[in-house]
Amino acid sequence: MKRISLLNDGDSFEQHYFNLFISSEFPSYEIFWLNFIVPLTNRPVNIHFRTDQELIAMGRGNHDISIAQLHYSVFRHLARSFDIKSKPRINLDDLTEGFARLVGAQDVAFDLLERYQNPELYDPWLPVKQGGGLDGSRESRRTWQKKDNYPLQDIRNYRNNLIHGRLMPNLVGHEMFVPKIGIEHKYFDWRLITDNPNLGQLIGVDLFSANGIFNNAWDQTVGYIETQWQQNLI
Repeated sequence: MKRISLLNDGDSFEQHYFNLFISSEFPSYEIFWLNFIVPLTNRPVNIHFRTDQELIAMGRGNHDISIAQLHYSVFRHLARSFDIKSKPRINLDDLTEGFARLVGAQDVAFDLLERYQNPELYDPWLPVKQGGGLDGSRESRRTWQKKDNYPLQDIRNYRNNLIHGRLMPNLVGHEMFVPKIGIEHKYFDWRLITDNPNLGQLIGVDLFSANGIFNNAWDQTVGYIETQWQQNLI
């Protein structure tokens, strides 16, 4: 029987991104996919999930399907982030979407990790708390963040400023320069960049290329997720 692999038996997105970043930066994705998710599907016939009756016969259920869906959702956020990362020149809209996608991957990863450890605490389908119990993704995500001392928070704060705050001031030339992660609040007054006669002195100190800043956020996010998959899922 042919050995099942992500490159041959994943969906079109998984096959496309396998050699681009999964195999080199997120190899635990395929390991967990093989061990946990493939048995939930009809492979090699098709990639769809088994019926409730078939899952029950295997001793599996809706919580397992929920984990599988979250696992794939992490990947799709990362795939879009990778596309942005690969652009030769990232503009402000790219940076904003890129950070939103990276934090989306983080959120879903936190949710998955907590649910995997404590499946009995959370309803597999409800997205928010209903009543007195812990039954939603918001609760599971927050629980994991607190247990893990709020990882990647500097990236999340940067995303918050990009999404919820005023536009990030930037210097545009051959490439775009923006405040580095952790000091963005110092430049809420745009004039410190737009009307600064000593602006050149800030490059490489407070201002860095958008591509470099996003690449760093990517490395931290994917590195965290890969480590947590190794330690908790495989």
